[in-house]
Amino acid sequence: MKGKILLATPKLLTDFVFCKSIILIVDETEDGLTGFILNRITSLHIAKEGTSNNSKIDLYFGGPVSNNHFYILRSEKKHSHSIKINKNTYWGNNVELIIQEIEDGRFNKDDVSFFQGYSGWDINQLNNEIDKNYWIILDSENEEVLNLNKKNSWQKLLKKLDNSYLIWSNSPDDITLN
Repeated sequence: MKGKILLATPKLLTDFVFCKSIILIVDETEDGLTGFILNRITSLHIAKEGTSNNSKIDLYFGGPVSNNHFYILRSEKKHSHSIKINKNTYWGNNVELIIQEIEDGRFNKDDVSFFQGYSGWDINQLNNEIDKNYWIILDSENEEVLNLNKKNSWQKLLKKLDNSYLIWSNSPDDITLN
């Protein structure tokens, strides 16, 4: 599952955390799976203390686990402590180093996403959710992962699938308003 994208199905539209989410699985061990919700931006920003306002970097909600930790998803490997997910996506947690590289102009802030917390499952839990059709599994190699952070990315991915999901791609964020 490492490197796969989980696309929340309409069965999760009433789930507060995972409604309309796109999750990239970044790690798989015998204990479970780790992923980041790619399309859940927060109202918070990351900035090095004492820097300018245009140095602010968007912060995304990676998931409900370990909200006191921050993680990075990036498009290229420049450091040995980055972990490869697929041919052009890496992850890690050295936030201070990346912020310094952005400040120094050695790294473009558009080529990195910062996450607070992560999403996690034990192997059987995720398999059970997939069996219940809570998730559609996509190959991340076919998608520009760092561009899936846009507000309408879930709808766009859903429209690429068969027509059975087409009606759901236009549903409001709060389906009780429908």
